[in-house]
Amino acid sequence: MADVRYATTDAVIRALDLDPNTVQDSLKTRAESRVESATQKWINRTNQPFHPKRVGDQSDPRTWEVYDVQDALSWHPATIILDNANPLPIDPTEGDTIEVRTGRDEWEDVTDEEGDAWTLDPRRRRLRIFERRFAHTPWDNPNTRFCRLTYRHGPLDADVTVKDSGLVEGVPPDVAEAVAAKAATMLALDDDKKTSAPDNGQLTNRSTKEQALEDTWTSTTASYSGFSKL
Repeated sequence: MADVRYATTDAVIRALDLDPNTVQDSLKTRAESRVESATQKWINRTNQPFHPKRVGDQSDPRTWEVYDVQDALSWHPATIILDNANPLPIDPTEGDTIEVRTGRDEWEDVTDEEGDAWTLDPRRRRLRIFERRFAHTPWDNPNTRFCRLTYRHGPLDADVTVKDSGLVEGVPPDVAEAVAAKAATMLALDDDKKTSAPDNGQLTNRSTKEQALEDTWTSTTASYSGFSKL
């Protein structure tokens, strides 16, 4: 599957006040690349993906989300809040894995023990581990890591489809508009650098347009991430 895109290439081209039906294919190719990049910028900036995004490399537990003793809100049972919002239900068939520490360098896979070894409240991103399996051992200390997991997060209730082309259908319109706007500014910047466009009397209008696109991006990312630009 191609890299995901939260907006169409046509939307990027239209954001620059161009007609997708008349531009060259090379521009469409560059627009597709920029919207892929803008989509990743959206995810990195807001931590609000609109497709299932994995936390950690399934084949490398060193990259998984890990919790120490001091991360637990309580030990009756051990309760932790996952780092990423909107965790999807843990599904071992999708490669999701929860492991509980059983020794200094030993971990037990408890993914199939939902309800017995653990529960997850996705809306509160609250994971409860019902057994602190390494308690009362000589190496138990406040820095001990007791749980690690790889999981997916994304929209819980949205009707989202990821096409083979990488286009994500079901993204909220304001998000798609913001991603297209960011991709358009990146595309315009690239074109300016390549062509060193002379002042033909339109630079002021173009600058104003690009600022409007950047404002769309900034305001929308702020509303989804909970931070505003000072």
